Amino acid sequence: MKKTTILITLSAILLASTATGFDGHRKGFVLGGGLGFAPVARWSVEESFLGHTVYGYHETKAGVGVNVLIGYAWDEKNMIVYEGNAAGYNSDILKETITQGFDGGAWYHYFGQPGKTAFTTVGFGFYGFLPEETDHHDPGYGMLLGGGYEFARHLQVGAYLSFGVTSADDIDYHHTSLSVLVSGVAF
Repeated sequence: MKKTTILITLSAILLASTATGFDGHRKGFVLGGGLGFAPVARWSVEESFLGHTVYGYHETKAGVGVNVLIGYAWDEKNMIVYEGNAAGYNSDILKETITQGFDGGAWYHYFGQPGKTAFTTVGFGFYGFLPEETDHHDPGYGMLLGGGYEFARHLQVGAYLSFGVTSADDIDYHHTSLSVLVSGVAF
């Protein structure tokens, strides 16, 4: 609830301070989302004791990749956004659908004017692991690295690597996901 309130408040401030939003210039309020393929979505638990059982699991699967972003571009080449970047797949070990990914602040840097330019992104925040039915996992630190190419005004293709840690029952889970997404960004 607190996270939603903060996001709504920041969005309202950005909208109020950006009278020229969505005028085709990458300056002011930005909103976007993408869909693609996640060839790598991995989680692992190092060998540990749970009760009297020794275990160590890892799983790497392919799935669907998605991202959403909302934020502010202070000029044609730089924007700060809140980004959710996740992969979804069916787990063979847990026997359920899993969603895992990055949730936090990200900086996008474009190397040229809108329309045909390369970009990079780096983000710091949290990493989430959301099995449908098993134990609740507490989010931990997360990081996002990426880059790509804006091939048309408002359309880009990018590769994103995210990684982080979550925990459940005092056990740390380590995560990595790689996704290739086609995204639209309104500005």
